[in-house]
Amino acid sequence: MHGYMGKILRVDLSSGKIQVDRVDEETLRKFIGGVGLAAKIIYDEVKPEFSPFDPENRLVFMTGPLTGTPVPCTGRYVVCAKSPLTNAWGEAHSGGFWARELKRSGYDGVVVEGKSEKPVYLLINDEDIRIDDASELWGRGCLETEELIKKSLSGEFKVACIGPAGERLVSFASIINDEGRAAGRCGMGAVMGSKMLKAVVIRGTKEIPVKDSDRIRNILRRIYPQIMSFPTTQIHASYGTSGELLSFYEYGDVPMKNFALGKWNEIDRISGETYNAKMVKSKRACWNCPIACWRYVRVDEGPYAGLELKRGPEYETLTALGSLLLNDRLDVIIKANLLCNQYGLDTISTGVCIAFAMECYERRIINEQDAMGLSLKWGDAEVILKLIEAIGERKGLGDILAEGVKRASEKIGMGSEKFAMHVKGLEMPMHDPRAFTGMGLQYAISNRGACHLQGLILRVEQGERMTDLKIYERLDRFEIKGKGKVLATVQNWHEVLESLIICKFLGIPPGHMPGLYTLTTGIPTTLEQMLQAGERIYNIKRMFNVKCGITRKDDTLPYRIMYEGLSGGGTLGNFISPEDLNVMLNEYYAARGWDENGVPRDETFKRLGLLET
Repeated sequence: MHGYMGKILRVDLSSGKIQVDRVDEETLRKFIGGVGLAAKIIYDEVKPEFSPFDPENRLVFMTGPLTGTPVPCTGRYVVCAKSPLTNAWGEAHSGGFWARELKRSGYDGVVVEGKSEKPVYLLINDEDIRIDDASELWGRGCLETEELIKKSLSGEFKVACIGPAGERLVSFASIINDEGRAAGRCGMGAVMGSKMLKAVVIRGTKEIPVKDSDRIRNILRRIYPQIMSFPTTQIHASYGTSGELLSFYEYGDVPMKNFALGKWNEIDRISGETYNAKMVKSKRACWNCPIACWRYVRVDEGPYAGLELKRGPEYETLTALGSLLLNDRLDVIIKANLLCNQYGLDTISTGVCIAFAMECYERRIINEQDAMGLSLKWGDAEVILKLIEAIGERKGLGDILAEGVKRASEKIGMGSEKFAMHVKGLEMPMHDPRAFTGMGLQYAISNRGACHLQGLILRVEQGERMTDLKIYERLDRFEIKGKGKVLATVQNWHEVLESLIICKFLGIPPGHMPGLYTLTTGIPTTLEQMLQAGERIYNIKRMFNVKCGITRKDDTLPYRIMYEGLSGGGTLGNFISPEDLNVMLNEYYAARGWDENGVPRDETFKRLGLLET
């Protein structure tokens, strides 16, 4: 077998049992690896009645067949489980170096079940696998935990761990690796904390088998100039993901004041250009990445002078902890990002929850007594930082916000659900779907809740043509019709990318992927077969959600997006009405082969070879 290590490590923390399972080639052909293989495992093994914190819930870390190979930007992993935010499908992705180390240890993935009686960490040193005591690490921050573990071991180990937020079961707790890379979304850190698992520590020395490295390198040399000349790639290389902030702002895509404001005079203060000029000291890269979108940052003046962050804020964090809160101070955003990394908090969900609390305060739904004596004023640095601490420690108002904005609004009530910005319980990322209606459909239908990455249809709405995927038409960004079929296609492709696993920022044209996969694994495939695998993966996730009770009623958008246009900015007052959304859903369901309630039809499952699953 090439590309794959062919083995999955299984760890039961309740019994302490450790075993190794083999993965057959037929399963790999159908589900590729990465998120596809994780979806198959969770669909087969996690019953709908299991709660996210049930010991029987599986926490699945997975690499892909391209991980650690000569193909660039393949240093990513995915971690999946039933989500504490949505009570349905959950997944999170992270870059860095941890994924390659896992694969070099001899395993394509790790499946964790059960619950330890005391804090532990899993140590994987090639074939030497142990469950070690982590009592001395419990309560410590993520960055400190990583440093302490590395100091206690001889050799080059990579660490993925949780902080106090994961230990306290904050519903949007993240997993942190490589000094600040985050598997942030869906509360995977909370699932890890529920199992009393502080960290997964890995050292691998094995070679990753590749069928034909020379031919892979020949292909890459030929297409590199094309890839690196893409405008988006050049922006990411020059400024990181923050380089797109001002262009997104012109579209009306950047959320401000909890998605209630269309224009903000201070936007330039947190732009990629300003950020890179004032705070960025150098750029760094994940394993084998030519783009290097990481930013090493340092604050040189003000109350946080001397503060350094090896993995500085990216676009989502700059906006979630910046414009969404009307906070124009880069030093405060960096400090807030550091706090989130130490506690192990998803910066997107954290920002949305704080914005929700600020709006509740502004509307006098809550007062200073409810807010731990704080005046929750927009843009207030002290308030932002204290609320992050309160969430991470589950104190006062932070204990309510730690449940996520959906449950927080249900508890607070008084109409606050109308500005609780989430889909299926997952907080909205930092792209306003009123600027791109296809993105609104993508949020509504995404298996993990509001997600901008599983499809990225806004690229098509910005004018990108994807001829390899037979997407030739230009889609007006405010148009309703015609987006269902296109969204299904790009979603299928993104499932392929997240199963291989390769970073989406690199932008290798889809037509080259079958060759790279075949030259890596020795398994012949075509683009059509890969797209069908992506469709299979998307559908098995949907069926897991259906088993968990997700139906058409959950494929919706926040009230604010469906009823409130913005008075200024690039959205031109657009909103996505319930009638508009129904038109898009009907078209999308038809393209997917689902019934009117959003359930995959038997003939769709049969066509995809899933009936026996």
